[in-house]
Amino acid sequence: MKAFLFYSRYSLPYFFAALALLGAALGGPWTYLGAAGVFVLHPLIDNLLLKDRRTPAIRPSSPWSLALLISALPFLSIFAFVGILRSLNAETYELVGLILSFGTILGLLGINTAHELVHRKERELRELGFGLLSLVNFSHYGVEHVFGHHKNVGTLQDPATARKNEWIYTYFFRSYFKGLWEAFFIEYRRLRTKGFFQPLKNRVVWWGLLQTLMTLCVYALYGEKALCFWIGQSLVAILLLQTVDYIEHYGLLRKKNSDGQPEGVKAQHSWDNYQALTNYALINLGFHSHHHLKVALPFTDLQEQKDAPQMPYGYSAMALMALVPPLYFRVMNPRLPPESP
Repeated sequence: MKAFLFYSRYSLPYFFAALALLGAALGGPWTYLGAAGVFVLHPLIDNLLLKDRRTPAIRPSSPWSLALLISALPFLSIFAFVGILRSLNAETYELVGLILSFGTILGLLGINTAHELVHRKERELRELGFGLLSLVNFSHYGVEHVFGHHKNVGTLQDPATARKNEWIYTYFFRSYFKGLWEAFFIEYRRLRTKGFFQPLKNRVVWWGLLQTLMTLCVYALYGEKALCFWIGQSLVAILLLQTVDYIEHYGLLRKKNSDGQPEGVKAQHSWDNYQALTNYALINLGFHSHHHLKVALPFTDLQEQKDAPQMPYGYSAMALMALVPPLYFRVMNPRLPPESP
């Protein structure tokens, strides 16, 4: 019972999902309720009422933590289907609200849980992660993130590492398209080393075809409004993930050794955040430096790193700030190491 109560705090995203479903049922301006919960309610509580920067208690993985991860795919599959059905008779402004609210939840709960799963050693769990990513048409992330980002983080070769003074709006395009390109060739090189290349064995191609089929089915079965919702919520979820990537590594570059190669990944190459509500909503994603040092560790084992730079506010507030680049630069640039270019 104690373990259940402990891990229940990490089910916070389901509360925001419930707000999105409630908003969809009520209609009208209430369709924006899910997005408002994440970007209004969460930052207020996270930074004003429950501002707690202490490291939460760490417990070993248990069936409860695994159940929390596995339950995301069936729940979000139904969740997305509800959004599709609700979009069919929505007015234009309601459709926008549904896209923002459902896309936010699919990014918060879907991509974040997928991020945890694609790092697991068990193939079945990794496949669940790719399944979650396919709900937002972003399956290539599962390849590029694990085999590209974690190798190249803190270098100019990494699509997900934001440069100092790089506007997030140009970062979106660079990160997405370069990440897609990198993911395809990571798979191409993997298969070539095995002496063969079959397109359907390339996970980027395979999952991309599945995503295309899902999108065509949505259009064929439910029409243009449903297609607009499906593509729109995917875009919102992807942009949310990219915003998180942006704030996690902004301006932090690895030095080059005498041989011209980058130094090893250290705690100071990721921004950490130890605020309680941020980590309850993101299953300890704020312990990001430890994640990069020990990529296979489950979220339950991540701990504070004394050398990691810290964000001044929680993730939701930082994400909103990043959308105003001059303000973001003013707050974050003074916190960068003096040698940052």
